[in-house]
Amino acid sequence: MASESKSTLYPKITTHIKEVIKTLKYKLRDPDKPEEEPVTGPISIVGTVKLHGTHADILVSSDNTITLQSRNNSVLLETADNLGFAKSMSTKRPAILRLRDEFLVRWKKLNPEETLDTALPVTIAGEWVGEKIQKGVAISKLSRRLVIISAKINGSWVADVDYADIEAVEDDIYNISRAGTYRSVLYPEEPQRTIDALEPLADTIAARCPFAATFGVTGEGEGLVWKLVPYISDSDLWFKTKGGRFKPTFTPAPKKPPVDQAEKREAAQELAQAWCSEQRLEQGWDYLRENGLEQTMKGIGAFLKWLQLDILSEEKGYITEHKVDEDLLRKEIIARGKPWYLERYHVA
Repeated sequence: MASESKSTLYPKITTHIKEVIKTLKYKLRDPDKPEEEPVTGPISIVGTVKLHGTHADILVSSDNTITLQSRNNSVLLETADNLGFAKSMSTKRPAILRLRDEFLVRWKKLNPEETLDTALPVTIAGEWVGEKIQKGVAISKLSRRLVIISAKINGSWVADVDYADIEAVEDDIYNISRAGTYRSVLYPEEPQRTIDALEPLADTIAARCPFAATFGVTGEGEGLVWKLVPYISDSDLWFKTKGGRFKPTFTPAPKKPPVDQAEKREAAQELAQAWCSEQRLEQGWDYLRENGLEQTMKGIGAFLKWLQLDILSEEKGYITEHKVDEDLLRKEIIARGKPWYLERYHVA
């Protein structure tokens, strides 16, 4: 069921469980009866702690070439870095190659009948965390370090639990699994049942970060990332649940669809207000930094473009289902994003 694109950038993970279920059912449909929606039973899901840092990946090719990436930048360099990630990793080449080898040895042991395509790099996906990367969370009290959150081998994402012990502690590279593995059930026919079960767990993580706790540090966390056990490699089916102040704002369905221009504008205003959250706005600010764009008046156009595209992509299901006027929504997003950017620019 994998549907990976050719891009090597880490996949975007949704917070919308219902969208994941919709995608799952689309992929499970009978091609001979495409109009019939498949009925699916309970599915086991496995979760790991989500960290509030900045995303950072290492791609290692068979010729030992190492490529560093952020979520938005396919090539990081010391001169075009992501909060010191590339500079730090430039001193850890032996450790990175050892980690790649450990992943491959484990993969070959688990997949003795498969042939390894040496043209494909091993992706060690991580989160770069620690002091001055983010604020207000427990891991910001730690020194900077890389945390392995996923790995892609032979072109497919692998089960985290099978590689949970692979890390390089002496080089400040840790595995997210040291914070524990969480298990639950996705009920495709009863999505609210799943939501009700996962939200309290996310709130518990948000109140006390289990990863930071392994280093004797207490404070806030963020949430969890979940993967469907039968379809681990399919990142289209990954989703995240956030707790505490990181909990996303989900807009309820309108009681009636807007009919005239005034109602459509009011709906767009309400949605833009909900979707232009502080966290999303900060992500847009980080997008500029990751891509070497100026966080000045020169960057405001790129910021507003990113903000619009991120919302239109993330909330596509809701926008389509409820026939939201996209042009009005874009205008309202700009109306909220522009003053925020101007204030952030002057504060920074």
